[in-house]
Amino acid sequence: MSIAVSADIKPSRLIFIVMASACAGVALIGIGLGLLMPGHPSLSLRVTIAVVCILAAALALFSLLRSRKTIWLHISGTGQIRVVEHLLHGNTRAKPQVMKAGLAQLLSGTTIWPGMLFLRLKLENGKTRTIPILPDCVPDDTFRALTVACRWLISHNVAKAQLMEK
Repeated sequence: MSIAVSADIKPSRLIFIVMASACAGVALIGIGLGLLMPGHPSLSLRVTIAVVCILAAALALFSLLRSRKTIWLHISGTGQIRVVEHLLHGNTRAKPQVMKAGLAQLLSGTTIWPGMLFLRLKLENGKTRTIPILPDCVPDDTFRALTVACRWLISHNVAKAQLMEK
């Protein structure tokens, strides 16, 4: 059985909507604390709390927008994983600009659920990267193929670990 899979993983719109809503909620809580908490704390403390909440929400939203990159993931038939980050320009005919590329290993904290994958990968430079993959990131058949390939990799990694212990 060949497990070779290639996928362009686009940033999830669902994760973006949830995180943007959470940021908006934090900002609204800050504004609510600043305006609707009369009496007990001083005005300067309420304004400080409101400003800190708004800044934290803006920083989180900026961080979220900055980390949205398209990732090309290739799992070979032997189980080797190659990860390539790239930016697509507005013109879809132009070639994507490669940001980072390298080999990776699937780590044990990888989560595979029917509607969501969280791939924990150890990159060549030693860093750990988590890639969330929801069904809105890839086509349905690619999502199923990625799920099967990751389950195969996990089962073979467990088998290798058991052989190493003996």
